[in-house]
Formats: sequence, structure tokens, C-alpha cells
Amino acid sequence: MKSGKLLVKNFDARIPKIEIKPKGSDSKIVVFSKMYAENDGKKMNVKIDFNDVSAIEFSVNYFDTMIGAEALGLYEIEDVDFVNSVVKRNFERRREVYLFEGDYDYNSSEPADMLNVFDLLGIYQKEKEKYHAFVQNLDAGVYIIIVR
Repeated sequence: MKSGKLLVKNFDARIPKIEIKPKGSDSKIVVFSKMYAENDGKKMNVKIDFNDVSAIEFSVNYFDTMIGAEALGLYEIEDVDFVNSVVKRNFERRREVYLFEGDYDYNSSEPADMLNVFDLLGIYQKEKEKYHAFVQNLDAGVYIIIVR
């Protein structure tokens, strides 16, 4: 696995608010964060805008483990395999929730079944090198935003 590129070095970041503005391929996410500057320890309020958002994954860590919280920054990960795994998890989760919510005669072995078609128009497969992941580990969890 390739390593991520550090974009914003921060210490003990908090994310009290995330605004998700869905609008198809023009979706936007605004992250409001409270970070401590590494050099002087002062608390900073930070607003980070992400445009052309394709997916977001957020996991809350409510267990007694701090693994990953020591990453100390917002990272960009360009590794196609990592991005692909997040995008596919997003697709699988949507299918799973859809099947729980609705009455749909799903056939998992039928390739033409709507719920088995990952990239209907082939857009993702044609441009997957253009997608990047922005990742922030926190003591309370991790968020991953996929942007094109």
C-alpha cells in the first residue's frame, strides 16, 4: 500500500460538525474542525471544503482503542486500490440498506439485476485514477472522503 500525503498537520483534531450537501457529481462536504497547532498548542477553528465528492465514510470509535489517532493530520491517499475499496464498500452498504428497507425481488446471481451493477454508466471505471481519498483519524473515529 502506498502511503498518504500529509496535507494539514494537526494535533488532537475534533470534528464537531460536518455539512453534507448532496448534488450529484457536484456534491460538497464542509468539515468544521477544532485543531491544536503543533508548534504552539493553540486551538484553531478550521473549515475545510471538499467539492466533487463521490462518497463519504465515517466510523465512530466507541471502543477503548486509540489506534490511528496518532496519525496527526489530514492525509490525501491516491492509492487506487484503497479508494476502490472505499467506493465498493459504499456500493455494498447502499444495496444492503436498500434490501432492508424495501420489498425487492433481488437475484444475486443475475448480472443485469440493478443491485448487482456497480458502475452502470462506466464513469468510475474510466476515471478511477482521478479519485482521491482524504482521511482524518481521530480519537473518536475516522472519516474518509472520496473526491474526484
